[in-house]
Amino acid sequence: MTRAKLLVATLVLLFSLPSFAGSDKGKPKLLAVLFYADWCGSCKALDPKIVKARGKADLDNQDVLFVRLDLTDAASRHQSALLADQLGIGSYYRENAGKTGFLLLADPKSGKPLKRILKDQSDAEIASLIKGYLKS
Repeated sequence: MTRAKLLVATLVLLFSLPSFAGSDKGKPKLLAVLFYADWCGSCKALDPKIVKARGKADLDNQDVLFVRLDLTDAASRHQSALLADQLGIGSYYRENAGKTGFLLLADPKSGKPLKRILKDQSDAEIASLIKGYLKS
């Protein structure tokens, strides 16, 4: 599947999910947004740690929504900007002006950034941070 088709499929899925406004049923307690690009060395170091943390800590069965914003090229940046706006983190996305190589933990209700996770953190630290925000 091409990157553009994957982004479109993600947007379709996002729009078909229950709205983040209103009841808390089906709502994530935390957004975990990876700012990623194919050419980014930090992304290539961080991505496997996130995958490992998700598996070891069973985070995919928790109320955290994992999203990847692809900033590899102009088309994927445009789609990612649209997705960021839908997630409520559009202003944060624009403020970072194409920076990649980090995982943003954000409040899904307000879009408020909570923590920026970098490649230097271990999978255990990543899991612990995410679990901590899920408890609060």
